[in-house]
Amino acid sequence: MPKILLFRVAHDLSASLMSELSRAGYDVAAPESADVRTVLQQQPDLILLQTDVRTLDCCGLLTQLKGNEATAPVKIMLLADGGPLERSRALDLGADDVLSIPFERVELFARIRAQLREKAPDDRLRLEVLDAKRKELEAEAALAALVTQKETGKKRWIVLAVVAALAVLGLSVAVRNAQVSRKSNANLVMQLESLHSQILTQDQLLERAQKSREAQNQELSASVSKQLEELRAESADLRRQISTSSGASLADLDSRLKQTASRIGKLETDARIAEEIVLDYSNSVCLIYVIVGFRDKKSGARLMFSGIDANGNPLADNKGNVILTTEGGSRPVYLHVFGSGFLIDTAGHILTNHHVLQPWWHNAQGVPVPSDTFEPTIEWMWAYFPGYDTPMPLRVRSLSEDFDLGLASVDLPQSRPRPVAINQQAAISGSPVVLIGYPTGVEGILARIDEPTLKQIARAAGNSTEGLVQELARRKLIRPLVTQGHLGVVAPDQLVYDAQTTHGGSGGPVFDASGKVIGVNFAILSDFSGSNFAVPILRAAGMLEASKRHVDADLGQPRSAR
Repeated sequence: MPKILLFRVAHDLSASLMSELSRAGYDVAAPESADVRTVLQQQPDLILLQTDVRTLDCCGLLTQLKGNEATAPVKIMLLADGGPLERSRALDLGADDVLSIPFERVELFARIRAQLREKAPDDRLRLEVLDAKRKELEAEAALAALVTQKETGKKRWIVLAVVAALAVLGLSVAVRNAQVSRKSNANLVMQLESLHSQILTQDQLLERAQKSREAQNQELSASVSKQLEELRAESADLRRQISTSSGASLADLDSRLKQTASRIGKLETDARIAEEIVLDYSNSVCLIYVIVGFRDKKSGARLMFSGIDANGNPLADNKGNVILTTEGGSRPVYLHVFGSGFLIDTAGHILTNHHVLQPWWHNAQGVPVPSDTFEPTIEWMWAYFPGYDTPMPLRVRSLSEDFDLGLASVDLPQSRPRPVAINQQAAISGSPVVLIGYPTGVEGILARIDEPTLKQIARAAGNSTEGLVQELARRKLIRPLVTQGHLGVVAPDQLVYDAQTTHGGSGGPVFDASGKVIGVNFAILSDFSGSNFAVPILRAAGMLEASKRHVDADLGQPRSAR
């Protein structure tokens, strides 16, 4: 039974977690002391530590636990206040995983299971190594005794046999070490496969769509339309109160009504701006779909599932671990990644993020495959534009190492989408912005489709993510999501704004009130946030100039030469 310790968890949260974790079959304790001595006494498999990363109150404990050979194997999962910056900081401090407060219990339990799965093969290896060391010491003791006694030739043969046994033992430990290491690496990849690319049955597809729909409804609760609805209701209520009030209360109510009317007018103006931008440019923003494979660095062999059962599921061993191999196999292990991009010229150039075109760039946690063993490779890359039923193969043109920017290109059809307009002037803090993209990738699209259509799509798509995306495109259901907000911080290297987004929205254009692009969204968030980030479009000046030269050169050629 895996053991979990709760460190510094708030009383109410600790009580509920202890009850739920116990019912789930874990041995749970919440000791008063959170230190190395307690961990050595309790010997847990995982620690849930509540912290405020901004104050670095967890730094000392993390350093002590991860720096101690006896406690380093214990998985440490932080429950942290804050957003993506705080989560990134916590991971840099040495935590194995971080979950922002508030969180969904189902996600917490899934992350706990993932951490314990990752820890299991390492625990087995440590036990086997300890056992091997014990046997080695016993053999060395026997050898020393034989040498000391200076036995005859018969005993010399025994000595040789002991030495040979030691050599075989050492070899078996080394082989086992390599096997467990490969299995551990493969398990990491399998976690990605199951989280991001397994859409095997109609029921699973419908369940994922429903979860995405519920999450999207919650995440968009602060949208402009929702705010307008609430403000109009507030305005109507104030008018009713004014009709029955007098004196000082009447003056106060009148002042509040004027403030509400002013906010309604501002939001209505912002909404009209968004509608115009959507009308002009929503078809210019594409869904970027990247398939990443993995190859062994030494042999170049592809990482594969060893086999597939009758239901289309990967074969697993008797402990439930999916069996992966680099020798033979039946199906490659792929990571399916989604992002956003937008058309910037008539030659088919698309601006997006570096990490969209190369998902492992500065994003080891997003692709947690040990880099010393497996090398990620781009297998396929497509751009799906709204209104077009076929994907456009995407080619990488250039990648910035200084900013999260990438330039790619496609061969546009004759009836091509409209390129966006670029604002070369500096952005102004406080001004309204509109963000267009594909937050949550394909699941965000599924969330906006009715259930009967979803069932038809599931039947047509089969058991592959590629088939699902192609079916969505065939039905012309790939459409971006639009969110609105206002610029906060305008810095030379980044824009900060409150237009909501999440993973999959990376690479989307940020428009100003004039309908021109002022930035490229680059935040990778696990949930919608009030502080999102973009690279100022001025930082893409070199890429834009290169694409302009390409267009000019292309337009100067006769049609037969293009």
